[in-house]
Order: sequence, then C-alpha cells, then structure tokens
Amino acid sequence: MTKKVLIMTQNFYPVIGSAGNRMKNIFQLLNQNNVEAHILTTEPAYPNKSMYKDRVFWDDEDLNKKTEKIIRVPIKDRNFSKNIIKRLFFFLEIMYRFILLMWKLRKEKYDYIYVSTPPIFIVFSAFFGKKLMKSRLILEVRDLWPDSLIGVKTFDNKVIINLFRILEKRMYKMAEYIVINSKGFTKHIKSKLKEDSTTPIIYLPNGPRASEIVETKIVDKEFRIIYAGNIGLAQDIDRLKLIARMLNDRDIYFDVIGYGVKADEFTEYIHSNDLNNVVLHKPSTRKKSLELIKNSKVAIAFLNDEDVFSTVLPGKLIDYMTCKTPIIAGVKGVAAKVITESQTGYVFEHQDVHAIVNQIVILKNNPQKLLQLEENCLSTVKEDFLWEKNINKLLDIIS
Repeated sequence: MTKKVLIMTQNFYPVIGSAGNRMKNIFQLLNQNNVEAHILTTEPAYPNKSMYKDRVFWDDEDLNKKTEKIIRVPIKDRNFSKNIIKRLFFFLEIMYRFILLMWKLRKEKYDYIYVSTPPIFIVFSAFFGKKLMKSRLILEVRDLWPDSLIGVKTFDNKVIINLFRILEKRMYKMAEYIVINSKGFTKHIKSKLKEDSTTPIIYLPNGPRASEIVETKIVDKEFRIIYAGNIGLAQDIDRLKLIARMLNDRDIYFDVIGYGVKADEFTEYIHSNDLNNVVLHKPSTRKKSLELIKNSKVAIAFLNDEDVFSTVLPGKLIDYMTCKTPIIAGVKGVAAKVITESQTGYVFEHQDVHAIVNQIVILKNNPQKLLQLEENCLSTVKEDFLWEKNINKLLDIIS
C-alpha cells in the first residue's frame, strides 16, 4: 500500500538556498520511490518575494506541473528583516495560515507529517495536524533554535529565550522521528530528550543529485575564487570584506553570489572601494550558481565564531564539492572536520584572513595540488552526500 506524506516547510522550490533545494529533493525522490508526497509551503519569498516574478527561477517543468501536490499559502510581501520582532511576527503569521490549511485538509489521510525547522512555529502547526489527522510526525532539524538566534546577537531577551527553550524541548519530545542535516546536532538534541528516550535521530545531509555532480572541471586560464550563498547575520561580513580587498590587491578575480540581510552592505563596500576584480552576481537559479562555482578554482566559506555554528554543516560546502571546487574556510567544529578529514580543502581560524589569502596564493602556484583536492571533492560527494543514495534512510522510516 502506498504511503502518504505531507511535507510542511517554509522553503521550497523555487526558493534559492540550501533549504529550498533540500525540500525539493525530498519531495521529488519520495514521489519517485512509491511514496505519495504532498507539500504545504508558502509562496516563495526568500530573500524577497518580488524576485520570483521572474520566470527564470521557475526552471523545473516537472514541479511546475505538479500543482495538485503543492499547496502554497499566500503571505504578505515582507522582506526578511534584521528586526527579530518583525521576523517573529512573520513566522507566527505563517503558523496561523498553516493551521487554517490543516483544518481544511483534516479529511485527508496522511500516514506521516514531515515538518522542517527552523522556524519552530511551523512545527506547532504540524502538531495540530498530527492530532487532527492521527499522523506520525517526522521532525527535521536544519538549525538549532533558539541557540542560533542568540548566536547572531540580535536578540537577548532572557524571558522570551527561556520560553523558546521550553518550546524547543516540547518540539523534540512530540516527534516520533528526528532527522538532522548535521551530525553536530545529535548531542544537543539528546540533551533535550529524556535519558530513556528511544526517539531515533537520523542523519540525512544536504547533497547533490547525481546529474549535478561535476566529473570534469573546465580548464580556464583565469584563476577565480568564489563565495556563494548567504551574506547574513551568521556570516562574518567584515572578514569577507577584507578577503575581497586582499584578493583584489593581488589581482585575483573574486566572484560573489550573495544574498541576505548584509548583502547590500557588502555591495556598497565593493563599489565605494573600487574593487574592480570583485564581480558581484545577483541571486540566481541553482543551475546557474553551480555553473559559476564549476568555473572557479577555489571556494570560500565563513561562519562567525559563536559556538552554536560549530554544529552546522553549511550546504554551500557540499555545493562546492559537487563542482570539484576545493574549499578554504573560516569555520570550526563539524564543518571543519568534514573538510579536513575528506582532504577537500583547508581550514583556518575564521579571523585569520591573511592565512586564508596566503593559502589561495599557494594553490594558485600549485596546480597539481589543486587537482588532487578536486578529485577528493568528487569522491567525497559521491560517497557521502548523494541524494539518490541517502534518501533510503527516509524511505526506511516511511515504509
């Protein structure tokens, strides 16, 4: 008998970034493996709603046709603000709209509800659906919340933070299964569960589809560096500015595909300092972003130095490996361990910008070492991060 699953997420195709791509892959691969998966999501709005009026982002005709399986909740046209209070009200609005939709769907028989967090408020609308439809709940944790909220240093109200911690513990306890995209989350989640808890925690990392993996790099005379992804509160924008200046001074091209609350600040810095070797690219589709990464020799990643971010495995790292592009990163913890053990690049203290740039120059003058790192990227992504292989962990739960 075919199982039926309702996936609840704020981020879904055509939303750019790791979260939207992750949920797209889960939805497609479940449906391709004899599971009837439906999506309950919002209208695309990250990093802003207006950009999705451009049909270039709607580049998957298969998903464009699956309208009966994709339910989109309309939301107000709000940009993702730095103001945490405004963002919280935005998330509460989504929770309220999801609850209304769950009531309309109450006669549907879903065997499982698969809900993705953050934000955690969507999870509580999933609890409503779990009771209403008598479904089992699979909770996906893509970020430790509220710890990550504290980590970006925008909100420190202890009363509300403590309330969020109570909600977080409740969230873990209500789930029959917990799915994580970083092994670094395991210890934290177990500490929030009872000692005798038997709730399974399943590691399901981000990754590429087989068709996205780059087997052969394009040979290009230009030595280009790339940064792709969020330029937000979790990233160290001051270090990124300094790297851009130092690469420009060394006549090395630096491509940046950036979006997020700090993107405008970074853009202004590049223009005001006449950094002519820094090329800024507007947010684009995953296909175009991977193409740009593929044409780069080295990729850069950054997270700020808060402990909570040592548990994170950023999706951009896997995208870099997918394109056979070695990584130089200012990260620690899980991300640093993955890069070091797979020998796909180099890791430095996030504030050690000079060491990062010096390593880029060393690689520029050592093409043989670059080739070895590229091959390590290819073998690692095939072995550990391929979606067609890892989706079996989720299929085993559902079946």
